[in-house]
Parts: sequence; C-alpha cells; structure tokens
Amino acid sequence: MARTEMKRGTLKGITVGSNEGRTHVLLLMPRAHRPDYESKIDMIAHTETVHSTYLRPREGKDAIRDSGMEPDDHSFHLINIATRDLGVWMQNLIQQGWNRCNMEIIPNNSKAMDIMCFAHPSSTAVERLPLPWNPFDVEGRCYNHIPDGTAIIEPAPEELDSEKESENLSSTDSDDVEVESVEAIVETTKVVVAEAPASELLEEEVRRTIDLLRADGMDMMQVMEHPKFAEVSERASAANVDVWTMVVSTFQ
Repeated sequence: MARTEMKRGTLKGITVGSNEGRTHVLLLMPRAHRPDYESKIDMIAHTETVHSTYLRPREGKDAIRDSGMEPDDHSFHLINIATRDLGVWMQNLIQQGWNRCNMEIIPNNSKAMDIMCFAHPSSTAVERLPLPWNPFDVEGRCYNHIPDGTAIIEPAPEELDSEKESENLSSTDSDDVEVESVEAIVETTKVVVAEAPASELLEEEVRRTIDLLRADGMDMMQVMEHPKFAEVSERASAANVDVWTMVVSTFQ
C-alpha cells in the first residue's frame, strides 16, 4: 500500500532529474468517480514513486465544451510513472472497463502533445482536448504516491555464539563442507541458467504475438482479448514476465 504526500508546484518541477525510464499518462474520469479511483490506486503495489497532479481548467472551459466535453463533470489525473509500473497501475482499471482513447491534448492552441490517455467507461472522451496551458507547467497541488518499503534495509545476520560456532566447526568434517558448498553452487547455477533463457524467449514470443496482432489492425483491447495473446500471456505470466507493462508500453 502506498502513502501519498502533497505539495504545491508543477509536475515538471517535482520530477526534475527523475524521468529516465518513465512515461506520462492522462487518466480521464467522471468527477464523482474520483474518490473510488483514489482508494484503489492507494492499494496498487507499484515499485517506484508515482508523481501526479489533477488538472483543473478554470479558464478555457468554453473551448473544452465546444470539443464535446463538460469540464466541470470530469477529473483529469496526469501521472508520471515508471514504465515498469505502468502495467500494474493500469491492470485493475482496464479490468473495470477503462479504455485507451485517442485523445489529442492541445495546450494553448499549439501542437498536440504525445500523452497516453485512458478513460473511465462513464467519461466523455473527445478527439481533441484543448487546454489553456501546458499541463506540465501549470502550478497547483502535486502528489507523490510513495510505495511502502522503498528504503528497506536488510537486517544484519545474528551473531553466532563463538563457543558454539567453534564446536560446530570442529565437529564437522571439512571435506563434507566443501562438497556440500560446491553442490549448492552448482544447483543454484543450474536454476539461474535454466530460468533466464526461458523468460527471455517468452518475452520475445509475447512481443511477436503483439506485433502480429497489431499488424492485423487490432487495438490494445482487441489484442488482449485475442486467444493467441491469451495463451502466450498465461505462459509468460507464469514465468513472472510483466505482460501488462509490455502491452501498454507497446501501444503508448
């Protein structure tokens, strides 16, 4: 479970120096759904801090209404998230019917921004969302969603009683100790060598499957529902491959 810290500033300001291996996502939802959404994201087991802000257009509302959306009825959650956490963040939302939407973000009537967007099924997604400012530069309340255990310190091993340790060493045949250690190392090596290639092969198979289905014109939801993807996804997930992140990253 994550804890949330609030500070005033801009999303760009609180993420300075921490954008490597990260991406941005805009999550669109009915304003009435925001409390339920926040209760769920607090339970997400992400590994790195997620930075976010809620966009609240106070000016420029008429332009948004002209695009087909009522801004006062919606919440816009803009997040900065580690790419490897994107799958676990979106997994539960997608299962609840959230969909990726092809919504262009147009700040200050300027060039469209390349931001991945997901929308709650009850929200109104539009083709173009005009904003009166750059969403990364607007000042307001910003949030750090900090996962528990980000500073885990491994406990020091307990000290052995010196007399008992001497007795154990003296009563143990040194040859037996060496043989057991070598066997343990060999066994561990076998496991590592066997697992790593299998995981890599499954990742490659997942990528090929996604690419083939995309080549047939399928969108992200169609890919995830396709029997071919379901079969390889099940095998890859069993091998601890983060399939969700691979899918979402492919379509960003």
